[in-house]
Amino acid sequence: MNSFNPRHLLLLLLLVLPMLAMADDSPMYRIVLRSGQVVVGEVLRHNEEVVIVKDQSGARFQYPAGEVEQITELVASQESKTEDVAEEEVTSRTVSNVKRTSMGFRFAGGVASIGGRVGGVAAADFRLGANNLGGKHIFLGGQVGYRALMTPELVDGKQNVTVLSVIPIDVVMELPLIQGVHVPMIGANIGYGIGVSKIRGGVNAGLSFGYRYQFSRTGAFHLSAACEVQQLAAGKHDIEIEAGQTFTSNGRRTAVMGLLTLGILF
Repeated sequence: MNSFNPRHLLLLLLLVLPMLAMADDSPMYRIVLRSGQVVVGEVLRHNEEVVIVKDQSGARFQYPAGEVEQITELVASQESKTEDVAEEEVTSRTVSNVKRTSMGFRFAGGVASIGGRVGGVAAADFRLGANNLGGKHIFLGGQVGYRALMTPELVDGKQNVTVLSVIPIDVVMELPLIQGVHVPMIGANIGYGIGVSKIRGGVNAGLSFGYRYQFSRTGAFHLSAACEVQQLAAGKHDIEIEAGQTFTSNGRRTAVMGLLTLGILF
């Protein structure tokens, strides 16, 4: 019967351990997105539609293939590779977790109906908020703007244009319906409009639908059609019905606006 030889065990370990290490050593890749974001990890799937990546923490990320600019395999010695991957992973997480702040402007024009009278409207807004929320190019923030509501009126036989000015202060959200560079988007805003000229304002709300082009991580412009509703109220005044009887009128009206808008975030 053969006796146990420690050299045989040592030889077996020298053969098996490297094979186990190679089996666990999946290739790592550096993925650069068109938005500028960098992700490092193992590419689980890569086709014409989607790229799925798993980082070293085990988290999986899915990106449309159109958003991926470059995929590069990380080739280095084992020690330096681990250090490089760790550094890239920290950088990637920092990039993806930092809240991106954008500011921008929106300009619009269209028609408005106020109490049955149809006129024009011109609008402008300044926006500030967090962009690319969750890495999904979602904008959430606030805006302050200006609305000039122009309605024709017949005064002393002459046609005049009355301009009612409103300063809206709103909460705004823009949401792309799919992820990509050229995508459809919807937007919504709600807040309060402050009346400036001979009127008091009120609650306002709006909804928009259109096209969005994402030209950088936090930069985008959009073209959309929007509908806004603005509550208006004339100053209070008393109307005498009979001797000793009066009625207080608030003169409340609602402005309904149809707008074509052009906006930019950067």
